[in-house]
Amino acid sequence: MIKNNKKIVIINTIAIFLSMFLFSFIYNWFPNFLTASLFPVNESLFEHLKLMYTSLVIVSLLTFLVLKLKKIKINNYFLATLSSVIVNIILFFLIYLPIYNRLGEGLIYTMIIYSITLVISEYIFYLIINKHHLETINAISIILLSTIWCLLAYFTFNPMHTDFFFDPISETYGISD
Repeated sequence: MIKNNKKIVIINTIAIFLSMFLFSFIYNWFPNFLTASLFPVNESLFEHLKLMYTSLVIVSLLTFLVLKLKKIKINNYFLATLSSVIVNIILFFLIYLPIYNRLGEGLIYTMIIYSITLVISEYIFYLIINKHHLETINAISIILLSTIWCLLAYFTFNPMHTDFFFDPISETYGISD
């Protein structure tokens, strides 16, 4: 089982990284309420956070469905997903923000930092799925993942007027017309 888990986590990590590129453009291609709720609508730091969250959660959900169809059970899947999301976002911004504040936006170092934080967070995912099943915490994790998604959608349509929500490209907050 552990060998299969390694393979699953490696494939998941690559899929999450690649999905970020695709997910960056979905709202531009299909601008509507649903895509605005799920995918980034501008270049603010908040929308980058939403992109990381969406990439991790959607790929993890798709992986979960594939595993379910193949009748492969993985312990603590949603707890591992929630933990991976939290670790990834916190680590990314801890490393990224000082660099961003000093140098501004830079695609190369953004991708390098994201790659590093994604590998670390997926390693946490791997450690958690190899623990004994924690049914109650796993169920609570589903609720927390859903709640976070709702909060991200809410702040997409109701952004606070702070630097975190400011899009330096369009010089707006939230969805620009």
